[in-house]
Amino acid sequence: MPCPKALVLEGLRHHPSAHFLFHEVTKDVLISNNFLVPKKVIIVFFIEEMGLDSKIWENPLAFKLERLLYRKEEVDFIGRKDIKMIPFGAGMRVCPTHTLVMLHLKYFIANLAGFSKWKAKDGDDVDLSQKKEFTFVMKNPLQGFIYSKPRQGRAG
Repeated sequence: MPCPKALVLEGLRHHPSAHFLFHEVTKDVLISNNFLVPKKVIIVFFIEEMGLDSKIWENPLAFKLERLLYRKEEVDFIGRKDIKMIPFGAGMRVCPTHTLVMLHLKYFIANLAGFSKWKAKDGDDVDLSQKKEFTFVMKNPLQGFIYSKPRQGRAG
């Protein structure tokens, strides 16, 4: 199911489950330009900025499924090699249930799209603008109605 997976990953790129990832350095590390990161220092990764970085993503503020659907290689979202987004942590500290989470999210999205009919509230347009609170939320929350579609092969 490539489309639901792309939808979930693009959503997590824009709205990761956590804004920050904290990591304690366990030994002295020398990084570029001879900069020493001493042992016991806590490094803070701003995960949200990774998903919106224009050096990594073309037109990062746009919600485009094509960027994840038509790639030659799959996006590494658990930090094995080329880290572009880490919604579930990375490396040895990755969430152990990330595969189960992705499976459930894809199934949920596929069922919502396949078996439901979505309509905006009468007279309303869908406004996807955001405002920043503790996390980003919709400036004008979506008010819609979900109708069950009849499934093929079912009586009634």
